[in-house]
Amino acid sequence: MVVPFRAFSAFDHHVQHAPSRALVDSELGSMGYAEAAERVRRLINGFRALGLGETDRVAVVSRNRTEVLLLILAALKGGPVIVPVNHRLAPSEMGWILEDSDCCAVIAEAEFASALVGRIPVRVAPAARLLLGPAEEGWGSFESWLQAQGDEDRPPPADIGRAYLQVYTSGTTGRPKGVVLTEHNCLGQQFGLMAAVDLMPRPGESVYQALPLFHVGGIFASLWSVYRGASLLLRREFSPAVTEDLMACGNVAHAVLVPAMIRACLSACGGRRRDFDGLRSIIYGASPVTEDTLRAAAQRYGCDFVQIYGMTETHSVISVLDAEDHRRALDGERAQLLGSAGRPVAGAVLRIVDGDGMELGRGQVGEICVRAPQVMAGYWKRADATQEALREGFLFTGDAGYLDGSGYLHIVDRLKDIIVSGGENVASTEVEEVLLCFPQVADAAVIGVPDERWGEAVKAIVVCAGEELDEEQLMEHCRRHLGGFKVPRSISRVDAIPRNGAGKILKARLREPYWAGVSRRVS
Repeated sequence: MVVPFRAFSAFDHHVQHAPSRALVDSELGSMGYAEAAERVRRLINGFRALGLGETDRVAVVSRNRTEVLLLILAALKGGPVIVPVNHRLAPSEMGWILEDSDCCAVIAEAEFASALVGRIPVRVAPAARLLLGPAEEGWGSFESWLQAQGDEDRPPPADIGRAYLQVYTSGTTGRPKGVVLTEHNCLGQQFGLMAAVDLMPRPGESVYQALPLFHVGGIFASLWSVYRGASLLLRREFSPAVTEDLMACGNVAHAVLVPAMIRACLSACGGRRRDFDGLRSIIYGASPVTEDTLRAAAQRYGCDFVQIYGMTETHSVISVLDAEDHRRALDGERAQLLGSAGRPVAGAVLRIVDGDGMELGRGQVGEICVRAPQVMAGYWKRADATQEALREGFLFTGDAGYLDGSGYLHIVDRLKDIIVSGGENVASTEVEEVLLCFPQVADAAVIGVPDERWGEAVKAIVVCAGEELDEEQLMEHCRRHLGGFKVPRSISRVDAIPRNGAGKILKARLREPYWAGVSRRVS
């Protein structure tokens, strides 16, 4: 009997043929492929012992660590659906996700346990509250629980259309939506990348990544390393100095970064000359990047570059500007390519449509739509939002762009008012709602403005309810109700917020003076 290729088949292959090779190397220790496989089996058995099946949800609140990756691998092989929670959110926001996801278990690092007090749904049994560290009051020890489970292998579910991941993403409504991703999506991502990227990790090479594992970008980077039989150099948090040190030591062949990280590394180096001969490529995406930044990085690191464009709803990648494209562009042969997001990956079909859903020709700007195996199953418990996003077999991305004569995708702007600050999505309406709860604010609008470090920064524009506005108290109010990356970095006062006849804020007019003469590209 021929066994079909599954999303975890590459992992199983490397377990069999390179069992002692390091799967992950982190500040907390190293783990080989064989040991990882044993722990994945124990996870699946342990969740079964808790009464959790493959359709149940397990929320995870943690910084980057090996256990989070193993939980995701376990989900692919038949464990419950993993719901990674952004630990940078305010406690009330984390609690909302725990409730909305219908999670039946919560796994958290000790530093976040206090933020979850009183916010864990009552349906989560005491035995299903596990701490990544020693047991505490109200929490069991994850490691003790895991070691008590058997390591017998269970046959995986046959259905590749089942969910394995539920990642929450900000939307224009302000409330995050749970994006349901399936094994089929994961498999489509693997094949799409293998055919589209001309520079892949070799078995045994190291892939550096410090993107958070509560974002699809960090999950993509980590699974990409596993697919290829590489060793993931996983860091709990990004540090420009540490990143430069690791890339210069000769042990990192590929680094997955967002533009804000690249800019931070260039800024932190202080012009000090170093040898990056072992570095083969930097893979980047998730936020705007400038040509000057790319050229400075190419000059310093002397490696190849690959740009990826995608979103949570597409399991990360739908188009790639590959290494050869970058070489030609940086050499001046086709410099305009640096302004594009590349061409669609294998299996992905892009089309640009107008407001009526009619397909537009090359060079015409409209909404970017994609049909691909990696497009999400839908939004969790959001039938209306799913119906709006998935139409006629295509995902309507909410991004505006065009295809040039050679089929390269160019991103012009966002149709949705999402601000991308350092790779984090911020819904402007969510911040506006918090601002309007402050008694001294009568009206408010939130926009993204250019920022050298973060790509975009959150800016609040407010109308005062009276003559007084205590900006420090307003900022403290925002910090109490929002994750740190959502708090406005600047506040401006105006007499009135411009609106159209329907009462909608004219955000393009508000953004215009800040973006005039600035290249705003989204990757």
